[in-house]
This record gives sequence, structure tokens and C-alpha cells, in this order.
Amino acid sequence: MAQMEFYFNDDDRKELFNFIQLKGGKFIPDVGYETDNYIIIADCEEFMHYQRSETTHFFLIDAKYSLEPLQINRNKYIDKPAYFIDQRIGGPYIDFSFYRGYSDDAVIPFMKSLIEMYPKFIHFDSSQEFKATIELKGYYNEIMLYIKNKCNLILIGKKKYWISINVQKEIGQD
Repeated sequence: MAQMEFYFNDDDRKELFNFIQLKGGKFIPDVGYETDNYIIIADCEEFMHYQRSETTHFFLIDAKYSLEPLQINRNKYIDKPAYFIDQRIGGPYIDFSFYRGYSDDAVIPFMKSLIEMYPKFIHFDSSQEFKATIELKGYYNEIMLYIKNKCNLILIGKKKYWISINVQKEIGQD
């Protein structure tokens, strides 16, 4: 699985959301739904609301690389109807996580973000796997390039961290 950790503040996250939305990308919050329809986040304000209070995990889809709808199923173990998106079924998609805080012993005392891309997905109407598309990989790489251009690669100990210029100023590492 391809993945990258990075450190963005709220302004950086808003700019990333707007960049992806201008490309045609659509963020879907990984939350429980009352029906079998998921929400596509409409704007930056709604994105920040979900990121701050509803979930840290989002699916990113785009017609440029998505071949199938995401699979959403009812959780049969809950009395009240509750639907959730199945991981790796349909799509393909890109995963984003935008954490809200950090631990006291964190090397970087700031909220971490994560972008991930699975190498394989499962068709929504069968159990057959399919590989991530070339279009998905290209899209993922464009986003990674955007993130890296907003960051400096900082060596702390023996590990390198992608930290945005704004975060560096906030934590005093500029």
C-alpha cells in the first residue's frame, strides 16, 4: 500500500480540499449513514465540519479513475438502521485521514494527516480483485506532489517528516 504521512494545519487542509475539488475529486466521509446513500461533501466548510467533529477518515473518488460505485451495506448487528461503506470494495478510491490531535510523546507535536492508496480493490458485484488503475496512480501522485510542494522534508532522529511551512512556523521549527 502506498502511503505518506504529512503535517498540515487547518488552512493547509482547506487549500488541499480546494485543490482536489478543482481537479474534480469528491470527498466522502467515513461515517454511519441512516440510508444506503453516502454523502459527497459539497464545500470546504462542510469538509471542515466533518473533519473537526464527525470523522477523521475520508474516501476520495473521481470519475477520472473510479470505475465502480463504493459499496455501502447495512450493519445487521445494530437495531437502528446504520449503513457503512465497505473498505476496498468498488472504486477505486484514495484514503485520507486527518487527525485532530497528537499524543504527549509525539515526535511532531501537531496533528498528522495521511494519504493512502491500496494496490488492489474488489469488484462491488463479485469477490474478484482488480488492480488500482493507472489513472488512480497518476492522480495519487499529483496529490502527493501538491502536498510535498507545501512542505519541507525535515529529518528528526533517523526519520524524515513532511511538515508544511505553516506548521513549521506554528511549532517553532522554521
